[in-house]
Amino acid sequence: MKRKASPFLISLLMLLLLPFFLHAEEVIDHDFGYSLDIPEGYKVVGYTPDGTSYQFQHTKLPVTLVLKLYTNGIYTKSKTALKETLTKLSGQYDNMDSFYWNSKICAITTFKSSVTNKSGSKGWAIAVPLEETDSMLVLLCYADEKAAQNCEQFMISTLNSLETGKGTNRSPGIITTYAYPGAEKKQIAFDIAEKTVRTTIDSEDSEAAQFVIDCEFAVLSLYANDEHWKEAWIRYYKAIFRDSYSRLDNAAKDIRSTLEPLVKKQRGRNSEEVLNELLLAWVQNMEYKRETKDRKSDFTNVTDILCGKGNDCDSRSLLMCCLMEHYGVKSELFISRVYSHSVYGVDFNLQGAKINVNGTDFLLNETTAKNIRPGLIAQDQSKTENWIPVDLP
Repeated sequence: MKRKASPFLISLLMLLLLPFFLHAEEVIDHDFGYSLDIPEGYKVVGYTPDGTSYQFQHTKLPVTLVLKLYTNGIYTKSKTALKETLTKLSGQYDNMDSFYWNSKICAITTFKSSVTNKSGSKGWAIAVPLEETDSMLVLLCYADEKAAQNCEQFMISTLNSLETGKGTNRSPGIITTYAYPGAEKKQIAFDIAEKTVRTTIDSEDSEAAQFVIDCEFAVLSLYANDEHWKEAWIRYYKAIFRDSYSRLDNAAKDIRSTLEPLVKKQRGRNSEEVLNELLLAWVQNMEYKRETKDRKSDFTNVTDILCGKGNDCDSRSLLMCCLMEHYGVKSELFISRVYSHSVYGVDFNLQGAKINVNGTDFLLNETTAKNIRPGLIAQDQSKTENWIPVDLP
């Protein structure tokens, strides 16, 4: 059945025609409920009139992304859809695995093909059933065979940006979930405002989160001197937030229940504002430590922060965004290349330094200087035009 022009195609045309688009390129299909926050530089080089097939080619890397949508119940099993798609490309693969992601049985494999380009190619392929439809989405991301190893993190990052469903997706990406499906729970404890918080994290959380950070940092590094460095930076932090948020589900709940007696003492005050003050004082007193090795990111993942590892401004600010969003407070991460610093903002109607983003005045919070209350920021960092807002997914 032929489809009419969808918001997906409209979104793509906007991205191609509007050079002032401020965010990393997002491919969105509202009809079928999926999106991709792909790295900057992909361009559409082919598509079918019915809107079910698209091919993207990166302008600076030998990487191709192919999107194929099967509708009307053509395939009911992800493995079958992926196998037959690769067969059409004479794709060779050794193993194809099934696994759960977003409560759906998906399929994944690595493959080789000699028909995708003259020199041959290698890459990753996934198949995902789409929610509330009888449709199957297949994505292939591959590179010229000689460059595939160097481009692997870029390909993983591309596929890992997939989101499905019509709601907000704040959970690990599809490749991360496949590589780290979860393990036993691990008990941890830490002190906030002289109260001991006891909670649990997954024993794989630290390694899985670091996998995402290192992968996304490798992609970010490619844009250091690129005109799209700002968009790449925003995408980097959005990807980390998306992966981090659900890892704090238990911790956020246990932090709130532990601190509730202190919150209730502040009668007549907004409980979320009190929570923010308590948590801000907690992160301000953490060990400040930036550590880089093997050209990897110095960003400390959120579960390692809870376990007491050293961290710096952007790690703390993103941690606070995750926690405050768990408590229903609209939050924003702010980063600055000029100041080499990061802060976070919360949607509180209080006096203090604020930055307006899309109509919301975010009260700024400094996470590294001790005893600085919400709304205060250093005078030499007060120029709002030097701060880049990161809209959290």
